[in-house]
Amino acid sequence: MTEILILLFTTSGGLLLTVFLFKGGNFIDVQKKSKEAEELVNSSVEEAKTLLEESKKRVDHYSKNIEDEFKRRSERIEKKKESVSFKEDGVNKKEVKINDLKLVLASEEESFQSIQDKLKRSDKDIIEKLSQKTGQNKENVFDKIITDFKRDLEESYIDRAKYIEEEMKEEAVSEAKKIIVNSLQRLSSATSVETRAVHVRIPKDNIKGKIVGEGAKNIIHLETSLDIAVVFNDLPNTVSVSAFNLVSRRIGQRTLEKLVHEKGEITPSLIDRYIEKSRKEVDEELYEIGKKAVNIMGFDWQDKDLLRVIGRLKYRTSYGQNIMKHSMEVSWVAMMLASEIGLNIETAKVAGFLHDIGKAIDQDPEVQDAHDFLTKEIMEKHGFSWEEVHAAWVHHDSEPQQTAEAFLIKAADAVSASRPGARAESIYSYSERLEALNGVVSSFSGINKYFAMSAGREVRVYVRSNEIKDDVMSAFASDIAKKIEEDVVYPGKIKVNLIRRVEHTELAKAKI
Repeated sequence: MTEILILLFTTSGGLLLTVFLFKGGNFIDVQKKSKEAEELVNSSVEEAKTLLEESKKRVDHYSKNIEDEFKRRSERIEKKKESVSFKEDGVNKKEVKINDLKLVLASEEESFQSIQDKLKRSDKDIIEKLSQKTGQNKENVFDKIITDFKRDLEESYIDRAKYIEEEMKEEAVSEAKKIIVNSLQRLSSATSVETRAVHVRIPKDNIKGKIVGEGAKNIIHLETSLDIAVVFNDLPNTVSVSAFNLVSRRIGQRTLEKLVHEKGEITPSLIDRYIEKSRKEVDEELYEIGKKAVNIMGFDWQDKDLLRVIGRLKYRTSYGQNIMKHSMEVSWVAMMLASEIGLNIETAKVAGFLHDIGKAIDQDPEVQDAHDFLTKEIMEKHGFSWEEVHAAWVHHDSEPQQTAEAFLIKAADAVSASRPGARAESIYSYSERLEALNGVVSSFSGINKYFAMSAGREVRVYVRSNEIKDDVMSAFASDIAKKIEEDVVYPGKIKVNLIRRVEHTELAKAKI
């Protein structure tokens, strides 16, 4: 309202001031100005009314909001009161229930104590009666009862343990097969078969003549110096180099490649210089091969001597299988198996990769130990942990396996060696091994028939039941296995299965 009065006063003052200003002049239109002043006053009144209505509406809106908020808060307070009251009722009920349970528990404890007292009295009465009947004192009777109870309990535990053990064995075989199959399915590896011959191209026959030398003195000197075999005229413009020691074969290959490009006369002394130069080149090549292999496997090994020894694995085979590729496969398989069963993956990885490192030097004439002992020696020399060394070198049972990782490396080694395409074998050597197996098995008496199975890795023998009894079956199978070990050359292991069939026939006659 005050705002309206101020507005009216201001408007009237403006009108009076206007009339006063223009009154001094002779051009004022009083009627017109009065009309304008009246319209202005009316307009001001209308604006004042509008402002008043808007102010009233705002006040009503604020009042309504305050009332609604007060109502909502009052409702929430009432709900909180109801909730608190409900919880109080629940707490009171629980207290009542707890008190009832305490009374029941006290009653049960009294009953239990009473039963215990009765049992003690009963045990005492039983012991007294047994003592009277047996003529022994109470202590002896009590000790005998305890002893019998312990014996029965131990027998029960033993039976239960045997049952659990048999059950676990059955499950373990199935689970082990699943783990191995899953690991092999994750392994994608090319064949690791390695040939023992390499070829050197010789473009002209006169170069062949220079290399051979007068009376074949040059080629004989080369073959004798490196213990290799060089074959001419096997292929056009090509000579083949083969050797038992593949490092020597590589040195011979490089030497021949240098002799092919020799412009002058070739003599034994020149051949010796080229052999020495090739040895140094191959030595550096072995270091690079070892370094590359270690990088592929993810190891950070910097020892040059160790890397050279690892590099030699590329030029070493076992039954045609390249040992470098085999070592990588064993490491990968061991890692996958270790991850499946929760063993130390790093130990399995290192031991798997280095398990055959002894084969890198076992072809040296000055080295007499088996490759597994050489593996132990090399790894200990280069500071590997006991767990890694042990798991790596006992895969051929030279010492009992003491860690789970050691058993794992043995399994991974067998997987890599026996997988299809891992090892090369001619039909002649295969047939020769089967004939040797047949000869060994047929030399024993009491055998009805026998079969070589699984590519010669298993021998199934049927014995005559009237000559070979059950109590000698184990010893008979052991004798056959020992004879096979002595007389047959074979990779891996050969299983000997003995089967004894017994048939009894009876006739049931009808009663007439």
